[in-house]
Amino acid sequence: MAGDRNADRPDQGRVQDQNQDSTESPPNPGPPDWALARPELTERLTSRPGRSRLALTGGAASGKSRVAGLLETLGARQMDLDDLAREVTAPGQAGFSAVLELLGPTFLGPDGALDRAAIGRAVFADPEARRGLEAALHPLIWNLLDLKMAALDEEPAVVVSVPLLFETGLNALFHPIVLVFASPATQKARLLDRRPQMSPDQAEHLLEAQWPAAPKVKGADFIINNDGEWAMTEAQVRALWPRLLAG
Repeated sequence: MAGDRNADRPDQGRVQDQNQDSTESPPNPGPPDWALARPELTERLTSRPGRSRLALTGGAASGKSRVAGLLETLGARQMDLDDLAREVTAPGQAGFSAVLELLGPTFLGPDGALDRAAIGRAVFADPEARRGLEAALHPLIWNLLDLKMAALDEEPAVVVSVPLLFETGLNALFHPIVLVFASPATQKARLLDRRPQMSPDQAEHLLEAQWPAAPKVKGADFIINNDGEWAMTEAQVRALWPRLLAG
């Protein structure tokens, strides 16, 4: 059933297939230069009959990772840009040096690896530092994705999890796009449950820093509503899977 692109809260328990218009969106920056610089990766991310290459996205604590895990059990191969970010910033890697150069050695943990929680707090409070870090790391992550996607060329279905798909303009490079939806109240409750050290105000600020649901709903091809019980979410994913394979 087609979803209402003007709705902030898709119907629970139902896969939404987007084909309407409307609702005002934040400015979309379009694909960044570092993404356009690799046309061979753009080709590898293109879905064709018998070969599905989809982007999976969702806001903080929406349940995107759990949906990605279920798709993997159904037969998809998975790439997560957060995991690739950890790879390029591991000790000895180029991203590790870039972070230390930008932020300084105070962000090293006792084990010699980067203190990711401290970095997250620092760049969240300093937009200029965040932009600098993104400019240094995003091309490295994209290059690593290129290498990994090349190894998966013959796979019938690959899911690429992209947390800030719309905010970065990468949505223009993917089709289809699957959005995992949860209401702000549900996201906040999950964040506070998973991160006991986080205050309610911090959770709200984190959610406010991301795009609201409505423009993501408008830009997605399919929506998985994960605002309720997991059994309902799982049923939606299982119903969607054959459609994703069909292209």
